[in-house]
Amino acid sequence: MSTQRRPSELARLEEVRRVGSERTAQVAGVLVEAFATDPLQAWLLEGVAVDKRAAWRTAWWSFMVGHAPPGTELHVTGDGSGAACWHPPGAAQLPAEAAEDFRRMVGELAGERAPVVLASLARIARRAPPEPHWHLAAIGVVPDRQGEGIGARLLAPMLARCDRLGLPAYLESSNSRNLTFYERLGFAATGQVRTVDERVALTLMWRPPGPAG
Repeated sequence: MSTQRRPSELARLEEVRRVGSERTAQVAGVLVEAFATDPLQAWLLEGVAVDKRAAWRTAWWSFMVGHAPPGTELHVTGDGSGAACWHPPGAAQLPAEAAEDFRRMVGELAGERAPVVLASLARIARRAPPEPHWHLAAIGVVPDRQGEGIGARLLAPMLARCDRLGLPAYLESSNSRNLTFYERLGFAATGQVRTVDERVALTLMWRPPGPAG
């Protein structure tokens, strides 16, 4: 039997779909794999035993996706190899109960480093531009599918929408290897922010809206 896929099947697998909260676990699972070697994630988990880090990455991304602000959009590829999380313009802060749950999680994860972690995350959040924009909170492609153009396809629908609506897009990247990828999509570095202990640097990137297609 032939293993070749029909063009219609390939199109379905490559299609980018907007999904709801029922797919939170799927989106979190992709991000767990994709961020396994991310510098900021490694810094967050450096005090965690190696055999427990996968479980903590799952807890982290499950929280971040499951408690995303109202209006957040989750996008996945049809084959589940990639996922992106976009926060909307004017995204609200976490409700008090969720914020307390987050502080508790960080406390369990980071132990005595928790104050530095929380202060660093607050510092990063404060650097977000005040202008209305879509914030690319996370994008990930499972490791064995990276380099196939999946990331660009994942971002294309939202970036096209930003262009139609005249809205910019923003992101922070702690992985310098990803900067040229974002630059090809129209993002430009506007600055840098470091963790409180100066150990991890994140590049801040901004994409002005282009002409609507």
